[in-house]
Amino acid sequence: MANAIDTNVLGNLGLMSQPAARQANDDLGEDAFLKLVITQMQNQDPMKPMENGEFLSQLAQFKSVTGIDELKNSVEKMATALQSNQALQASSLVGRWIVAPSDNAELWDEIGMAGSVDVPGTASQVVVSVKSRSGELIKQIDLGAQQSGTVNFNWDGVGANGDQYPAGQYKVEATAKIGNEFEAIETNAIVPVDSVLLGRVGEPMTVTTSLLGDVKLSDVKQIM
Repeated sequence: MANAIDTNVLGNLGLMSQPAARQANDDLGEDAFLKLVITQMQNQDPMKPMENGEFLSQLAQFKSVTGIDELKNSVEKMATALQSNQALQASSLVGRWIVAPSDNAELWDEIGMAGSVDVPGTASQVVVSVKSRSGELIKQIDLGAQQSGTVNFNWDGVGANGDQYPAGQYKVEATAKIGNEFEAIETNAIVPVDSVLLGRVGEPMTVTTSLLGDVKLSDVKQIM
């Protein structure tokens, strides 16, 4: 008896069809797979019977592929749900204020400027320098001695010369005296969120601000 299953046997099982009449889905269903296994057992060479383990291996492989497909569908549904939830959360950020790393800060009418610095260690003195866009020093804000952590600062827009400066963007720099030396430290701007950009699945969400442009949500240090 031949090892191969002839086309008549497959036809009787309903596994043979003309290309024009085939369904759009060419995947082998579980019922058809089991029929094929049974037919394979019935038509195997009695001189070289297939071991039970080989049948179990075939069935296990089929189950594995089926399980992977089901897992893929579940992950896709989960990703869609997460993206919808992300969009809902993003809509609540518009109009709120965030704290994000920046060497620029905004001076607002009747509000002034607000920002923060990240002090890496115990410092005997922390100084914030406000400069014009061209780099001219306008004001130095002495925050005194500070422990490690985030320290807020404010500026009312009055320069060292006593003049009131107009609203707009200014450069900010900060130094901390740790030990016997001053070192540059990171500054943060406090700005409102104008809009939110949702990336594709797996891509980060970004918030858009007039001062900082697009900022990854993962880079935002605080939402106020």
